[in-house]
Amino acid sequence: MRVRILLGLAALALAAATSAVARSSSQSAQPTLSLVRRAPLAIRGAHFRSGERVRVTATAGTTSAAATATTTPAGRLLVRFHYTAPPCLKLVVQATGSRGDRARLVLRPPGGPAGAPCGE
Repeated sequence: MRVRILLGLAALALAAATSAVARSSSQSAQPTLSLVRRAPLAIRGAHFRSGERVRVTATAGTTSAAATATTTPAGRLLVRFHYTAPPCLKLVVQATGSRGDRARLVLRPPGGPAGAPCGE
């Protein structure tokens, strides 16, 4: 009987350890942002926590826009702004989740002749 109890406890410990490893590996990827399009601005997010409310702010020059979205069960989101990001300005997009997740995307303007932005 003692052996059965020990085997049962060992099985429970193994199941708990396996569950903890699976949980930590699913949360190991850092949240990321990617550009879908500039006009009108659309940003995609991935690897956030499931059901997290995320505030996304986009800044180009002195202009900024903000929007919020709730992530899918897979931790993804898509935010559409009523804003067009100017192609000749650096665009900085930051996302902050209600449960602490954070991501940042920086898009630099294309370089023109002699490295001048947008061909100036």
